[in-house]
Amino acid sequence: MKFTISTEGFIGYQKKFWDLPNYIKILVGGYGSGKTYIGALRLIYLSYLNHGIPVMYISPSYKMAKRTIIPTLKGIMNRSGMTYTHNKTENEIKILNWDGKIWIGSGDDPQGLLGQELAAVGIDEPFIQSKEVFDIAISRIRHPEAPQREMFLTGTPESLNWGYDIAINNEDQYDVGVVFGSTLENPHLPAQYKESLLETYSQEMIDAYVYGKFVNLQKGRVYKNFDRSIHVKERDDLKKLIKYDDIHIGMDFNVNPMCACAFVKIGETIHVFKEWYLNNANTYDMSEIIRKEFPKSFVYPDATGASRKTSSAKSDHQILRDSFFKIKAKRRNPPVRDRVNAVNNLLLIRDGKSRFSVENCPKLVSDLERVVWKSGDIDKSDSALTHTSDALGYGIHFLFPIVARKASVIRW
Repeated sequence: MKFTISTEGFIGYQKKFWDLPNYIKILVGGYGSGKTYIGALRLIYLSYLNHGIPVMYISPSYKMAKRTIIPTLKGIMNRSGMTYTHNKTENEIKILNWDGKIWIGSGDDPQGLLGQELAAVGIDEPFIQSKEVFDIAISRIRHPEAPQREMFLTGTPESLNWGYDIAINNEDQYDVGVVFGSTLENPHLPAQYKESLLETYSQEMIDAYVYGKFVNLQKGRVYKNFDRSIHVKERDDLKKLIKYDDIHIGMDFNVNPMCACAFVKIGETIHVFKEWYLNNANTYDMSEIIRKEFPKSFVYPDATGASRKTSSAKSDHQILRDSFFKIKAKRRNPPVRDRVNAVNNLLLIRDGKSRFSVENCPKLVSDLERVVWKSGDIDKSDSALTHTSDALGYGIHFLFPIVARKASVIRW
């Protein structure tokens, strides 16, 4: 049987997802954006390309699969006139037209996913499943005779978990392509449904559940005004800015990691263009690396470095001075809230314009999206987070502090 897919009726982001050339394809979308549908169609197509070799669709649970994945698969097959069987005990759907084998897996029992080699795997709603599901699933896509091996993920960003890490691909570990889809772009949904979502949810929930943006809904975000669709952008004049403008560098002193980020100041705006994230390093290491690229830069370090000695008998600030950097630091660090407020104030969009932009800094972007509050302070439980944003914060607070004005006291 010859089986073809017509993409003419696809929504724009569905077509982009379908055409991704990457081994791992990800569609992040709001509620009702057609994620499960396009995932089910993709898996049917993969069962055709890999006929006789099983493919798997993993849901957060079998209960959820019965409400979402399975009826979507059956709906597509029924409308297309396919002949199939569904073994509910074995959680297997067989498409008799071409010996297609689709297995349904459950993420609530990752060990149950172990077994036979597969041609392809789809994971539905990865943002509410464990990393173990992904690790086991990708290890199973190894059938030697499969002509089309791939993995795809479709879901709404409930939290910034491992799915987010894979999507942003900071370490360039995966061959991954990501497409975002908005509920509002789906022409098949009633206007009343779309309006109800906008009326019911908070702005952060709208960003996640309607626009499909990566938003941390589990705890209060520290840098709440950051929006990658606005603030992450490349500047065509970056080489010129680096050549002719002063280079400003925020720095956070830690042995593991030691972090810094470089930015240029253009009037009342800044553009961050480079970051350093050094494990098991000291201030000498960081100074030498930066000095080779940007000698005589302005450095805005953690104020405690004036006395702290992470490298030798010299203070961290003195090591920087010896490297001919111009140190800009006050006697003590500002309160954490003041530093954070200065960053959020710069991130705020005024009259449709942004005063902050960033490129080529995945660690910083991850921080700005993922760092959260815990018991009134910044949550430091994830050792990979907070350091780069802290480094940037020292520079921003020094250059753009929020001045607290004391209220006048009227005496009667």
